[in-house]
Amino acid sequence: MRASMFMKLDAIAGESEDDDHEGWIDILSWSWGLSQAASAHIGGGGTAAQCSVQDLSFVKWVDKSTPALLHSCASGKHVAKAELHCTKSGGDNKALDYIVLKMDDVIISSVSAGGSGGEDRLTENVSLNFAKVEYTYTVQTKEGAAGAKPKMDWDIKKGKGSVS
Repeated sequence: MRASMFMKLDAIAGESEDDDHEGWIDILSWSWGLSQAASAHIGGGGTAAQCSVQDLSFVKWVDKSTPALLHSCASGKHVAKAELHCTKSGGDNKALDYIVLKMDDVIISSVSAGGSGGEDRLTENVSLNFAKVEYTYTVQTKEGAAGAKPKMDWDIKKGKGSVS
């Protein structure tokens, strides 16, 4: 079983046929991060600044979710919740969701399609902006089962969060 990635956006159906993610959007790659403008350099004071949370971007095939994504981006319509799952082989050859990102109050901030000659399918890049995020990593035991689940959450509007 190979690693797979899936995106679920409320009220926007994808074409995934995966047993655990049916109707989600199959994604090919994704990127997300945070940055801290604090500086320990001379004159910087070494104090922390407000964290900058990047939009989550992902690449997907053009599929039946494309018109709804385009409309949500054009209209600025909010999506209540979004979820990204990254899976890998687990115990008994079952998939293990080892990275789960949950986002609240989501705006589709960008959709751009493209391709090149010789490809059999076109891809598109989608970016999500959101007000809250929860990142959970699931440790895999030696037997391949789910172990500990360290988690971080962050409320972007309040600039607060926790880790456990």
